[in-house]
Amino acid sequence: MAIVRWSPMRDISAMQDEVHRMFDNFWGEFKGQDGAMLAPAVDVTEKADNFIVSAELPGLTKDDINLTLQNNVLTMSGSKKRETESKSDRYHRLERSFGSFCRTINLPTSVDASKIDADFKDGILTIELPKVEEAKPKEIAIRG
Repeated sequence: MAIVRWSPMRDISAMQDEVHRMFDNFWGEFKGQDGAMLAPAVDVTEKADNFIVSAELPGLTKDDINLTLQNNVLTMSGSKKRETESKSDRYHRLERSFGSFCRTINLPTSVDASKIDADFKDGILTIELPKVEEAKPKEIAIRG
């Protein structure tokens, strides 16, 4: 049996590699072709009668976005296309991301799919998802 000198830096380095691998696996599904994040920032608000979902989608048009609802899961997907690049232009910095995205939101109660309303203005997608009658809170009168 050989005696191996203990090196705390080797253990820390191995742990750091494992954490990097974990984050790469998690974030990989949201990255575009250039490695930048494409998952739109989303706010979900619950009111008594509905849910309001707001998503930031700058640089897109309503035709670039697809919305579906299935089993109380709202799915937003689409793609952001790269503008044509000129070979004669010299780029000093390219930070905008391009590629496909898909974002799913699990809703805690059922919504009435026939009454969903979506509006897209100034790069903000706002979706109103009315709750079904059974999911709305009911006030109960107390006798006495």
